[in-house]
Amino acid sequence: MFAIRNTFEDGELDELYKIECECFAKEFRWTERVFRKALLDARKKSQVWVATISGRIAGFLLAGEENGKASIETVNIPRVHRRKGIASKLIAACERDMAKRGFREIKLEVWTENPAFILYFTLGYRVNGFKRNYYRLRAHAISMGKKL
Repeated sequence: MFAIRNTFEDGELDELYKIECECFAKEFRWTERVFRKALLDARKKSQVWVATISGRIAGFLLAGEENGKASIETVNIPRVHRRKGIASKLIAACERDMAKRGFREIKLEVWTENPAFILYFTLGYRVNGFKRNYYRLRAHAISMGKKL
């Protein structure tokens, strides 16, 4: 059975970080210390969503806020669960909740070489900028946004 919850248990932090490590090369992922702090802070603000299938974690989304706009910080889906619509469902849950909280826009940044930008475009996000050297190793990012 598929479900999305707007929180996680402390005991799930290790598993969530394993997913982070699977999804991103070392140059792009957060350090474990930064990751844990970001997730714990986001949980206090109800800005993290976890997808489960039969009680097992199948992905998560971490959101935030910046300059009055909601932001998607990361959407992580393990390889075994990709192409099942989980990322789309997590994004939809985040968008609904952020709209209920009064946000009118949501934004994200994505590495120029990450094929996820196609998913974001399909979900209504549009390119609104380009960030040179946004990531370590001078990798560039595409800024995308959507009205809620």
